[in-house]
Amino acid sequence: MTSDRPGSEKSALASFLRARRAALTPDAVGIPPEPRRRVRGLRREEVARLAGISAEYYRRLEQGSGHQMSLQVCNSLARALHLDRAGTAYLQRLALPDSEAPYEVHQGEEPPPDLVEMITHWEHTAAYIIDRNQDIVVVNDLIRAVAPGYVEVGNNLALMQFEAPPEVRALDSWQDGARTTVSRVRYYGNPSDPRWQEIIGLLLDDADFAEMWDQHEALPLTSGTAPNHFPEHGWVDMKWQILEAHPGLYTVICYGIPGTVGERALVDLRANLIAGTVTIPASDTDTPTSGSRLAKHRGATR
Repeated sequence: MTSDRPGSEKSALASFLRARRAALTPDAVGIPPEPRRRVRGLRREEVARLAGISAEYYRRLEQGSGHQMSLQVCNSLARALHLDRAGTAYLQRLALPDSEAPYEVHQGEEPPPDLVEMITHWEHTAAYIIDRNQDIVVVNDLIRAVAPGYVEVGNNLALMQFEAPPEVRALDSWQDGARTTVSRVRYYGNPSDPRWQEIIGLLLDDADFAEMWDQHEALPLTSGTAPNHFPEHGWVDMKWQILEAHPGLYTVICYGIPGTVGERALVDLRANLIAGTVTIPASDTDTPTSGSRLAKHRGATR
């Protein structure tokens, strides 16, 4: 399958509708089985009928030539396509781009000072802040020690995710984390934002990303698991949790579940950081991804 390149809301809407239609089976929506049916998923006419709209109007929507739909039609399509709450919100964002201000990306703006102070003074908690494009805007010392050279202001989580070497990509936690990254980049992305277009354009050259992108999953930031390397423990799965810190900004908290290797690894790392046996690289130090194809295209350091 050829992955869709980033573009306007209309092209993104058309791609999303086609993908969701292909993902639904007739049985899931109560359509009787047809022995010789060859169509993958539902037919356009079937979706239109379920949504209560004309087949021609729906065809134009899937071709990216339809007019802006109403909220009522948008919700009808969401029901017809069996979208969940996140999927419905994403559909509304694409279909009704002028109805609100859904894309709050802090490009070139400084995060609120109080928020920066809180994050940087958390000594026992590894945390950082990202914007809707997954660009890192604030970090504290402990998270920099967890991922030296990676979790740094100006880096981008999506680009870094797909710089992982084969041995990391083989981990189940990497696969889960990568799918999460792809789905949230799509969910929060503004197809008209040049920075978002740049990120997606680069990543579509990666086979793993392109395959996940073609699934058209769109999910908000919540929580998950990601592998991190600790010198004394090797690759350790760490939990992460998202808190919306400010409109368009999200705090990522990295932690280990009590009683697990993840908890011990983080405690040991903090102790070594305080003792000076572990140091944080200077901002101008070469990182594990310096010189890579993707590293050259990260956001500007604030």
